[in-house]
Amino acid sequence: MSIANVIALLTLCVPLVLSVTTAAVRICSKLEKISAALENMVSRNECNALREACPLKKNSYRKKASASRSPAAAARRKSSMPRV
Repeated sequence: MSIANVIALLTLCVPLVLSVTTAAVRICSKLEKISAALENMVSRNECNALREACPLKKNSYRKKASASRSPAAAARRKSSMPRV
């Protein structure tokens, strides 16, 4: 094999190896992110237990007075008023 053939082979192989390596690094990075997200996920039973133990659960409803003072309610009232 002559030096010209070796150089030609290298010029073909190096970009291919670099692109495959780059793709592998990207895939590994995404897999690490997915793995970290899966580790932080809470199971359905744990979620239900946390929901039951939540101290704000009992007061989560809104009173009519506070609902009527909401920005959305105010916007509805304003748009329903006739213009003079």
